[in-house]
Amino acid sequence: MQVERIVDVALGKEKADLVIKNAEIVNVLTEEFIKADIAVCGNRIAGIGNYSGIEEIDAEGLYAVPGLIDGHTHIEMSMLSVTEFARIVVPKGTTSVVADPHEIANVLGKEGIRVLLEEAKTTPLKVFCMIPSCVPSSPLETSGAKITAEDIAEMLEWENVIGLAEMMNYPGVINKDSEVLRKIEVVRARGKPIDGHCPMLRGKDLNAYVSAGIGSDHESISEDEAMEKLRLGMRIMIREGSVARNLKALLNLAKKAYRWCMLVTDGDRTTRDLIEQGYLDYVYRRAVEEGVDPIKALQMCTLNPAEWFGIDAGLIAPGRYADIVLLKNLERFEVVRVIANGKPVGEIRRTYEYPKFVKSSVKLKKPIEPKDIAIEGKGMARIIRVIEGEIVTGEDREYVEGIDIERDILKIVVVERHKATGNIGKGYIRGFGIKRGAFASSVAHDAHNIVAVGTNDDDICRAVNRIAELQGGIVVVADNEIKAELQLDIAGLMSEERAEVVAEKIDRIHEELRKLGCRHPSPVFALSFMALPVIPKLKITDLGLVDVEKFEITDVFVV
Repeated sequence: MQVERIVDVALGKEKADLVIKNAEIVNVLTEEFIKADIAVCGNRIAGIGNYSGIEEIDAEGLYAVPGLIDGHTHIEMSMLSVTEFARIVVPKGTTSVVADPHEIANVLGKEGIRVLLEEAKTTPLKVFCMIPSCVPSSPLETSGAKITAEDIAEMLEWENVIGLAEMMNYPGVINKDSEVLRKIEVVRARGKPIDGHCPMLRGKDLNAYVSAGIGSDHESISEDEAMEKLRLGMRIMIREGSVARNLKALLNLAKKAYRWCMLVTDGDRTTRDLIEQGYLDYVYRRAVEEGVDPIKALQMCTLNPAEWFGIDAGLIAPGRYADIVLLKNLERFEVVRVIANGKPVGEIRRTYEYPKFVKSSVKLKKPIEPKDIAIEGKGMARIIRVIEGEIVTGEDREYVEGIDIERDILKIVVVERHKATGNIGKGYIRGFGIKRGAFASSVAHDAHNIVAVGTNDDDICRAVNRIAELQGGIVVVADNEIKAELQLDIAGLMSEERAEVVAEKIDRIHEELRKLGCRHPSPVFALSFMALPVIPKLKITDLGLVDVEKFEITDVFVV
């Protein structure tokens, strides 16, 4: 930003690069509507008032709102390249995201994060990076990389890196794990924000977690839980995605419109939903539909995250980034035009080329065989219970002699794919309801080893081995025949194809799964969370079944 020129534009001594004329500006700070022009100089807003510009846009009859800011997301979860993600979300009004790239970091480490940020620079979407705090997320899995306190100190000097992402290892904080505390101290010393992740943490344990310097949480699933965190000074992120939907449970909190609340996606939007329903604009509309005042809802996805993260956006005011969305209807967020970085957004095309190492991340010791995934024994078993609409799971205990399709007791395995260790975690699961076949995915939070669920060992092995051939993806198999697949060869997480093609292939995967009897509405997303050993209650990694509450590997059979 050239300060002399922007001052002259603000004074009216020079023409602005762009002027949005006669807009009904929604001021999310003062909560009022102001009819005025918006003068833009470079990528910043120069002034509000009466201005003339080199280029002018007549916004008569339109609302001007700040570009939306998703305060917590994981771009990789869209299964799209950064460019494709931007192509879909920016025209719908999201101009900034605060990304926690721990998906690609768990696969490729610092260099994976660098790739994501470099591609983002070629798009109109601002991607602000919170450094992944838990790579790996826990010692109970094999990750592809590790990020240390020294790495964090280095990365804080990178452009657009603004803080420390969700501290998922809350037991490590409470138990004063030295490495965890070093990471926190490095960031606190620089005055940067630290995001939290502490589902169901209460009482003195929560006090200890907050006292360490952690200032936000997006994992509350009840108003009571969120209020306790809010009272202790935590910013509350209200997540509304395709699978994890917490808006209704936290609706009273949203309606009270605490300025320390944010609306976020947590990256949990399927490709089809992104295309047809929207992204953060969808979350905004959902809040308004539930009775939240439109300006209050806007605050929660513009000004509030901008303030928490120290971003010069979120408000139409001088000096802020010129990220402006013109709407013909405020409540329905009907977008007419988007200005990002001071320029009207046109067609977004990918120009970035991925380094070779990004597309060769799946390494198995050998193709797996049925004998590799056999579960020896029978008896009272711990069974992962999938809970629809949640990423938390339950634990059932029943007598098991093996896969029991009638009781919906299927096999779940996690195959290590980063270091060719040969590790395979094996267990039982219910909630998908498939009657034959299997499906597998290399999207398996957070380590992103290959996770598979099936009714028989042959189909499970076929699905896992096909993913290795594709260098990442999602595969459905029945009777040893591949029924549907999606290649995800960007770190085993993202596709190079257009969003519409990705959505079609995911639809085909879901269609084939329904033919196999699957009754879960979002099986691909649900499967991806079964290997996440920091979300209660029972999960599975390549090292085995995980009792998350005890934070330890446990036996399949109850001793």
